Amino acid sequence: MQSLLRLHKLSRWLLRHRLKMPSRIIDGVIRVLFAARIPAEADIDPSVHFSHNALAVVVTKESEIGARCLIGMHVLLGSRWPLEGGPVLEEDVIVHAGAKIIGPVRIGRGSVIGANAVVLHDVPPFSLAVGVPAVIKRSGIQIDAYRGETQAAAV
Repeated sequence: MQSLLRLHKLSRWLLRHRLKMPSRIIDGVIRVLFAARIPAEADIDPSVHFSHNALAVVVTKESEIGARCLIGMHVLLGSRWPLEGGPVLEEDVIVHAGAKIIGPVRIGRGSVIGANAVVLHDVPPFSLAVGVPAVIKRSGIQIDAYRGETQAAAV
C-alpha cells in the first residue's frame, strides 16, 4: 500500500473516532508532501493506485473510488454545485492524467477515462470516454488492453 493511502487510512480512522483536528492535520500533511487534496471523508479502497504519488490530484469528500482503480496525476474528482454528491468510480476504472470527473457521476466497472477528458455524465461499464465534454468512443472494452504490463500482472 502506498504511503499516501496509509496516511489517508489514518486520517479516516481519526475522523471516525471523532478526532477531527488530528485528521485535518494528516490531510494537511498529505497536501504538503504529495501536492494532493484527498480528504478523510473520501471513500478510497486500499488497492487503488495513484500514479506519481497522486501529484496534483484533487478529490472531493463525497467521492468513492473502488478496488483496483488507477488514477493518473492532475486528476480532479470534484463536486458540481448545486448538485449533491461526488463521483463514484466502480472497480477497475482507469482515469488518465488531467481528466476531470465532475458531479454525482458514476463511472462503470472496467471503464477508461482518457487524458484531459471532462466527464459530466455517467459512463457505462467497460467503456472508453474521451473528449471535452467526454463522449463514449468505445463500449465493451477489455480493461487489460489499457493497463501496463506491470499493472496487469499485479492485478
